[in-house]
Amino acid sequence: MSAAPLRKPSAPLPDWAFYAALVIIFLSPSQLAYPITKKDGPFIGYADVLAGLVCLVAFVAVLVRRNWGDLAPAPLAAWALLVLLALSVSQAVHPQSAVIETIQWGLYLIAVYMLFANVLTDRRRIRIALLALAASTTLVVVWAFWQYLRESDPAQVCAGFTNRNTYSAFLAVVLPLLLGGALHASRRAQRLWWLVVVALGLVTMLSGPLIWITILALALVAFTVPGVRRWATLAVLAGFVAAMPWALPRNYEAAVTEQLNPYESVVLHALFGQESKSAVVVKKRWLEWAPALRMLSANPVLGVGAGNYQANIGQYYEGSQSGALTGATLPNVKKSEPDSNNLYLVIAGSLGFCGLAALLGVLGYFWRCSRRLLPAAHDRLGRGLAAGLPAAMLALVVGNLFTAMFVRGLSLVLILLFALAYVASKLWLEAKSG
Repeated sequence: MSAAPLRKPSAPLPDWAFYAALVIIFLSPSQLAYPITKKDGPFIGYADVLAGLVCLVAFVAVLVRRNWGDLAPAPLAAWALLVLLALSVSQAVHPQSAVIETIQWGLYLIAVYMLFANVLTDRRRIRIALLALAASTTLVVVWAFWQYLRESDPAQVCAGFTNRNTYSAFLAVVLPLLLGGALHASRRAQRLWWLVVVALGLVTMLSGPLIWITILALALVAFTVPGVRRWATLAVLAGFVAAMPWALPRNYEAAVTEQLNPYESVVLHALFGQESKSAVVVKKRWLEWAPALRMLSANPVLGVGAGNYQANIGQYYEGSQSGALTGATLPNVKKSEPDSNNLYLVIAGSLGFCGLAALLGVLGYFWRCSRRLLPAAHDRLGRGLAAGLPAAMLALVVGNLFTAMFVRGLSLVLILLFALAYVASKLWLEAKSG
């Protein structure tokens, strides 16, 4: 039996909300923000402000139309995580930080997710949303490639993001989606456009762990297509890895040399100035895992409070009073390379075991949505999503071990992926069963 055509359901949100969502999607991959205080923040992302205003007006329109029951809700795990965030405020040494963190997570996981999930209601809208994301990613990648050619410091290759880690994290989840779309695109111009963006994006990634994660994710996308497309893609990826030592030395430095070196190199000058060459500083990325686990064991129920992880982590370092650990200098938490935290340890330390379980529940829910799409996809768009979304979700799950991806400038993109996984699996499964 052939699959039924994808019918356009009645949208629970007004049409203008879809076009507003496209603007949010286009502006989302950037960490440009207004600082409440220039030194310590908090930093209010311009795209976040727009998203909040659009969500507010859209949901007021729903109340006026009295069709709240027609909205696709956020998953139960997302609501559970929000409740735990709110409860953790009582544990916080800095309640203001906890409240701001709770509001941000609520905006992303509940409000923006429900906006995206309730405007991307048909195949046409999903395609347009992907084009908006691809256009924005193209501008970001071109900006980063210009920096790649001009900047000697790898930390400065970050386009509109604040550092190379968040920039590379953005590409780690978006490039697999674009590759999946490119390998299944019917139009040659779109295929070439997206393949060029994937290639340039991979070249401009200079955050070591995320380079390997992205290569793995792209290889998984290649295995979803048959014949020449599969082997050509895998050959290009293998050629990229083989060419790094001699043709792409900066990428090799980030992907191999830095990863084999347990000590800081990028931030030494910021720490010690002219004495940086003689300084030995253990990388905070690895050093922090042990004290984070101690923080969790000391606060297993609700943690130390949302947004209070960094303010508390210093007291859980072994030997923090003496300033030494295993014979090396402890890094200053404010000077170590930014966004190199393990998200799971941050959530566990901030919200306890329950918060970690809720986060894993959120990721697991959307992973299952993305996996359900593969056997149901019966057209090029569906197969492109079925190829790219699971690989993007895998990059997200693994990448969070090395950088916290739920940050300003990246969270809106992640929520778009969540909404695409839910909506696409629902649409194509309904079409298959119909």
